[in-house]
Parts: sequence; structure tokens; C-alpha cells
Amino acid sequence: MVHTIIARLKEGSIPDVVLYADAMEIPPLPYVVVKPEAGTIPGTRQYRITAHHQQGMFDALENYVLKELDLILGNGVEDDEGGRYKLYKGGFTDITAEPDHGACFMERIYYTPFRGA
Repeated sequence: MVHTIIARLKEGSIPDVVLYADAMEIPPLPYVVVKPEAGTIPGTRQYRITAHHQQGMFDALENYVLKELDLILGNGVEDDEGGRYKLYKGGFTDITAEPDHGACFMERIYYTPFRGA
């Protein structure tokens, strides 16, 4: 399902989207990283979506994380086998500076009931 989420995110205003620990190089700013994690709610899996942008782009970053992601993922996603998954909004982290890279980032978490193998 993570690849379906990435494909959907690539249709948004930040098309450079990578899977956490899967990319050989970090794309140029702006870019998004998707990290699957064990859900904090029992029986769920969560997806941490971290958007990175140039410093000074506070409004664009906040809009992407708090509004655009909901528009892209709010109706759920369909996996390669035709299964539909509802993604529920979890928490978010506010904008954090990365001064070494002249960047900042903001995260949003979505979760879904886990249908394990």
C-alpha cells in the first residue's frame, strides 16, 4: 500500500516523493518522504509523511501538510489488488528548521487498520 500512497502523492504540488530508506540520493528541495511505521493504535499501521521545503516557504509547507495531503489522501487509496483503504488523520509535527540544509520540514501521520499477511 505504501507504493500506492507514494503514487498518489506524486500527483500533488510536490512531485518528488521517496520511500524512507529506499532512495540512494535525497532529491532537491522540495521533496516528500513516506515512512511506514507500526501504528500507535493497536491493530493499525501508520504512514509518516514528511515534507521538506526551502526555508522561507512556511505558508507553502503548512498548506501542503495540513490541507493538500487531506485532499490527496482523504478519500483513501486503492492498492494493486483492488483493496480500498481508508486513511485516518493522525497527529502532525509543526514546522522544524534544518539549518544545515537551508530547509525546514513538517510531518503528518495517517493510519489505517492493519491487514497483515
